[in-house]
Amino acid sequence: MLEPALKNRKIELLAQNFRPDEIDEIGRLLFKKYNSHLLTGTETHFTLSPRKCAAALVDECIEKDRVEKLIELIVSLDDQTILGRQVRIEGLEEFLNNLAHTGTVYDFRKRRLVKARKELDLQPGWGSLNEGKRYSITVMSLDVAGNSALVSKYGNRVMEKIYFHLRRFLENRIYRYDGRIWNFAGDGGIVAFTFRGHQDRGVLCALEIQRSLPIFHLQMESPLKESIALRIGLDTGKLKFSNQTGNIVSEVINYASHLEKQNTSAGGVSISGNLHGEISSRIASVFECTGDFEGRSAYCMPNRLDLL
Repeated sequence: MLEPALKNRKIELLAQNFRPDEIDEIGRLLFKKYNSHLLTGTETHFTLSPRKCAAALVDECIEKDRVEKLIELIVSLDDQTILGRQVRIEGLEEFLNNLAHTGTVYDFRKRRLVKARKELDLQPGWGSLNEGKRYSITVMSLDVAGNSALVSKYGNRVMEKIYFHLRRFLENRIYRYDGRIWNFAGDGGIVAFTFRGHQDRGVLCALEIQRSLPIFHLQMESPLKESIALRIGLDTGKLKFSNQTGNIVSEVINYASHLEKQNTSAGGVSISGNLHGEISSRIASVFECTGDFEGRSAYCMPNRLDLL
């Protein structure tokens, strides 16, 4: 049984991407005899809306216990041809992400739905992104400012312990904004955000990390005489996804990393002009343009955020 919200999203997914005759064809692929007009009690000379056709098919699949088969079939039709038309199913990944939160994920290798075998927060593709496909992603690069000096002063063992607790602290904030850690090497790493509103969520997450860092210092008993400071840079754009996220090659990742390391001060958040143009005007208003960086405009917070 689909949860009511997920049922509605499934109906919307079908209605927005398929014509009524195509929805009937999908029904015929699932059932030997399928006709939306008969199911809805509508005379054949009346044209049904895509939404009414979609609702009829979803209800029939719920009644006949074919919901999972319907979802698997829809995924398999992405970028394929139905009744002579090639379809690209918009919103599919977001639907699969919502489904994953119920404990069921689509395994693209096995081409079927499976129960999640590990926490969704640990899945770099949210249990939804497909290997080799391009997606709109907001990338956050963050690292500890002055890491080399800290390691030299306190030693690897002390700093490894500090960074272990720092990562746990960061994970809590990142998952709250539905982000995923794609790479983390002790003192910093790469975080990704996708699905609806990912640009705003990525920037808000960065701001919250910096603003809440003093709490991390208060909570943790540390031998350090100074506070840890982070630099954060973000960019947004399309990139080709791989489950081996450390192997993803992307200008979006490169730009975010360069922006963070070369154009961001300790305690600061910098964003690309591309990202600045896509976030809400309210969020964008707190950033100031710092000029050109690697051929693009860049923006940053005018003041440090990590000081009480």
